[in-house]
Amino acid sequence: KILPYYFVSLFVKMKALLAKQTTRKMAQLSTMKTCLQQNARKMIITTPMNHRIHRTSIGGSNVDIFRPLTTTTNEAISDSKLKDLINKHAQRPQTGASLETLMKTGRGEFLHVTYGGEDSPECSKVATDKILMQVAGFLRHELPIRLSHRIQDLERIPEMREMSSVRRVKDLYVTSLLELTSVDKEVSTMAREEELARLLEGIYERHAGVLVEMARGAFELRAATRKKSVNGGGSGAVEFDSMKETHAFLDRFYLSRIGIRVLIGQYLSLRQPPVPNYVGIICSQTSP
Repeated sequence: KILPYYFVSLFVKMKALLAKQTTRKMAQLSTMKTCLQQNARKMIITTPMNHRIHRTSIGGSNVDIFRPLTTTTNEAISDSKLKDLINKHAQRPQTGASLETLMKTGRGEFLHVTYGGEDSPECSKVATDKILMQVAGFLRHELPIRLSHRIQDLERIPEMREMSSVRRVKDLYVTSLLELTSVDKEVSTMAREEELARLLEGIYERHAGVLVEMARGAFELRAATRKKSVNGGGSGAVEFDSMKETHAFLDRFYLSRIGIRVLIGQYLSLRQPPVPNYVGIICSQTSP
């Protein structure tokens, strides 16, 4: 008789303890949710340091752009100038960067390329000012090119280009392009490097939802094909799986997005305190 009572008592105590822990966990989650919501609102309404809000017209809609105070262009850019800017950068080829190249650059093994006779440190674990300026200068040159290629893709892809989700993605890319081209091309001082770093942090966060937006566009297109409301240029209704041009565009877009986020993520990580066995976001101990 005592033994069953003991188990019942233990069960009641464990149930009470579990309920208490669950309540505490829910309270923590609620607090975290409130903090995240407050931070999200701050991110939306707060202008980055040393930046001002600049409103421009893109494709008939107004877009707010955070421009650095050092920007020389104060007027809203016209559609024709915007098109010229995109075409100018899209005509340039993208520069490939392997993980090995990113790791060696983060170690300072290519400083001599930018600074002439600069000695490369032996497996540097801390990114020096010159390394950060070198990487920042490369991103200032490379990212406008990659963004412009994707903007042209988004403008040309049939069926999807008029979808609201795809247009929002295009506006994001245009905004980032204008922001990047508004800062100096030469990153020769740490003040300019810090300015570009703040700008890239904003771009990295703002583009976090691009994957969801493009997936929404693909879902809308698939739904339209099922309803037979998409035709293949007069050849009748087409199936989503047979739209080779669209699939090629999506593959190209997603691969490019990964590349852009790796480049920015690697640079921002180099600005943080070093982590053992890592150069930026790249683990040197990983075995393929």
